[in-house]
Amino acid sequence: MSGGVHPEVAALLEESRPELVGFVVREARGLLRFESAEDLVQAIHLRAVEKSGRLDFRGREPFFAWLHTLARNHLSDRRAHWGALKRCSGRLLRYTAGAADTADPLAVPLPAAPGPGPSTFADRREQIVLAVRTLDALLPRDRDLVRWTSEGLPLAEMAARLGVTYAAADQARRRALERFRRAFGLLSGR
Repeated sequence: MSGGVHPEVAALLEESRPELVGFVVREARGLLRFESAEDLVQAIHLRAVEKSGRLDFRGREPFFAWLHTLARNHLSDRRAHWGALKRCSGRLLRYTAGAADTADPLAVPLPAAPGPGPSTFADRREQIVLAVRTLDALLPRDRDLVRWTSEGLPLAEMAARLGVTYAAADQARRRALERFRRAFGLLSGR
C-alpha cells in the first residue's frame, strides 16, 4: 500500500504502545540512561510507519511479531550507537570546559578529582552521559568534527574528509568545539 499508513497498522501501533513500553523497559535497561522508554517507543513506531509501506499485512499476531522484531533491531542499533559514542566520551570531557588556550583546543585539562570514590565515579559517569548526549544533539558535521578531534585525527585528514582547505577545517573545528561547549553548558545547567 502506498501513499500512507495502513489503517490497521496505525490502530495496532496505538494499541501496542503500553505493551511496547514494557518491552522496552525490560529489554533496554542500559539504554535508559541515555534515552527514555517513551522516546525509544516513539522511534520504534516511526520505524514501523516508515517500513509499513512494504509490510504485507496478515493480521494482528504476525503484525505484533514483526513489531517486536523491529523493536529488537532498533534497540540493537541504539546500543551500537551509544556504545560507539561512549568509547570516545571520556576524551570529550576535555572539551566541556572553556578553552584556556584557544590556539589549542586540546589544551583543556580534565578537572582533578578530589579522590576516587563512589560519588566521584557517579559524577564522572553522569558527565560522560551528558557529553555523549550533547554530541548526539549536534549537527552531523559538528558531531563529526568533535568526534574526530577527540579521536586525535589530524587536521589535514579532517580537511580531506570534509573536502575543504586546511584553514577552513581548522575554523570549522574550532566552531564545532565551541558549539559543543555551549550545548554541554546548557544541558548541564552550568
